[in-house]
Amino acid sequence: MPGKETVRDPIHPGKAVGRFLAVIIAVLVAGWFVSRAVVAANRHQLSHPARALPEQDDRTAFDYGFAPEDILALLSGAHPEGVTKNGNRVTLTLDDELQKGIFDLFRRFDPPYGIFVAMEPETGRVLALVGYRKGGEADPALPLKAVYPAASLIKVVTAAAALEEGNISPDDEISYRGGLYKITRKGIHAREGRGGPSMSLKEAIARSANSVFGKVAVNYVGSDNLVRYMEKFGFGQPIPFGLPVEISQGEIPRDEYNLARTGAGFGEVYVSPLHMAMIMSAIGSSGEMPRPILIDRVEDKDGEVLYESSPSKLRDTVLPGTADALLQMMVKTIEIGTSHRTFGSPESTPLLQDMEVAGKTGSLSGWTPRMHFEWFAGLAPAGDPQLAVAALVVNDNRGRIKGSYVGKEAFNAYFGYPQSPPPSYRKARAKTRWKKAARKANRAKSSETRKRGKKSVKKPLSSSPGLTAPQRNAPLG
Repeated sequence: MPGKETVRDPIHPGKAVGRFLAVIIAVLVAGWFVSRAVVAANRHQLSHPARALPEQDDRTAFDYGFAPEDILALLSGAHPEGVTKNGNRVTLTLDDELQKGIFDLFRRFDPPYGIFVAMEPETGRVLALVGYRKGGEADPALPLKAVYPAASLIKVVTAAAALEEGNISPDDEISYRGGLYKITRKGIHAREGRGGPSMSLKEAIARSANSVFGKVAVNYVGSDNLVRYMEKFGFGQPIPFGLPVEISQGEIPRDEYNLARTGAGFGEVYVSPLHMAMIMSAIGSSGEMPRPILIDRVEDKDGEVLYESSPSKLRDTVLPGTADALLQMMVKTIEIGTSHRTFGSPESTPLLQDMEVAGKTGSLSGWTPRMHFEWFAGLAPAGDPQLAVAALVVNDNRGRIKGSYVGKEAFNAYFGYPQSPPPSYRKARAKTRWKKAARKANRAKSSETRKRGKKSVKKPLSSSPGLTAPQRNAPLG
């Protein structure tokens, strides 16, 4: 009514403060989600491999009537020889059975992309250069592109720098915090010998322990040394090959947290599969990286030699002792580490009964739409490396094989061992398995207790003897 004063209930000061804090928290949470979305949208969002490659100044055999397209066509058909219109004949270093066998393996499982390179560590002769696109299309230019994140393969460079510069040995124990696969700012400076978990460097490379390698990158290597050793291994350097090869690149941060992430495999480091096979070859050749060779010789129509390749060293990478230490560390990847499931034991794998295999895995997600990169790079036999390989499978969510399986089958084929089926990569629910095992154990206890005429008392699942909670973070091995 007119003239009647309306009286409002005063807001209690405590309620006002509560509402204000709720608004602030809501804004902060929304900002956090937006920032995470922006980071995710900009990280590793590279376009899928284009078909064009950069120009290459090194002509080698192309001065005798051959073009890069001719060589790529020979690779697509797994043909080690070809003839030009004027009668000149080119012979590649190709092992046509290995080339065809790996392509057929990719065609059998049909991933979105399958890439494979094999070479002789001592000579640099390229024995296979396979590029596969879903549907059965051959694209041998794929191994020459550096659009693939190196992921945990960079741990090999981090370990090399630590061994030569950081006063650390493969058997030295390193304390870590936060689990094997999570890098935390506090964990980077975890104090040694304080009763927490620890792991040797050789076990860390076998299990691809991110937390350990993050700490190694910061405390034993540093930004400047990591940059220097990446250059030693050829990052940022052109690769003379005849066929044009993209240059592998890496950004090394200076702040500790991002340096730790980069040294463990989460940084902006991109490598071509050909270059990765060269890095393995360097490790298998006492630190000497060979110049890669694909064109072996060119003859004219009368059989006169116009061009003939000659093995040569491209660069020195690490000292022979460091290379040998890395090689033995990578043997543990097969024996107890991230490739053990694929390679199996000597009892189940004839290859391993006769030789040791060294390897390193790497996995990461990226591109748009999202894909999963599954790497394997390795050498065999570890005692006298004769074959270096780099295998990459780019999977969607229905991936059936990984790089480790491709590498294993390449070794089997090259050294004359029988083929093997891939392990099942279906992700079982570890938590469910754990609960079932715990329930079974509890039922057994209850049954035993009832037999004794006593009342059964169930313990919580977490206290069941011999059982541990599953890791929540999947390894980026």
